[in-house]
Amino acid sequence: MLSIPVCDIPDRVINDGSRQALADFLTAYPAVARHESYVTTRAFNLGAAATPEYTRYKHGGGELVINWEMPQGSATAAERLEHLLTMTRPYATQRYFLPVLARMPRELHPLMAWWAVLYALSMLARYEPASWVTNISVDNSQHAVSIERLLERALNHLPVLIADTITEVST
Repeated sequence: MLSIPVCDIPDRVINDGSRQALADFLTAYPAVARHESYVTTRAFNLGAAATPEYTRYKHGGGELVINWEMPQGSATAAERLEHLLTMTRPYATQRYFLPVLARMPRELHPLMAWWAVLYALSMLARYEPASWVTNISVDNSQHAVSIERLLERALNHLPVLIADTITEVST
């Protein structure tokens, strides 16, 4: 069995607290949705289904420890790691479960997500310059700092992500 915490589960799912809310949320994450079990609270009423036992974050959201059955039954640590690598994508020196968007056969690659965000911002800057200037004005816009942080992060992450993606597709 492979057990790992699945992070950044939104407040709406945790606040609902039901098994169904978790199942609905996990449908966008096929690798996670194929889990065997997860940590649950104790059901105090006989016959009541135990609910997911989340660990809440101070800043919102939380995590849940989820278990996957190994394909060959019992496995070594190296085999567990290899199984985890097949279910996740590398990004920024860590591995992530990424969602599958509607009509896509697998999860969105991080490079494509960055491309979509930067493309949208470039269209705003090019075709709506007055709106762009308003949105990046620190004195007048609540979005300016977020946009600045996003663009700084792009400068730091994209060269490594592009190099990693070239390596990924060339092997």
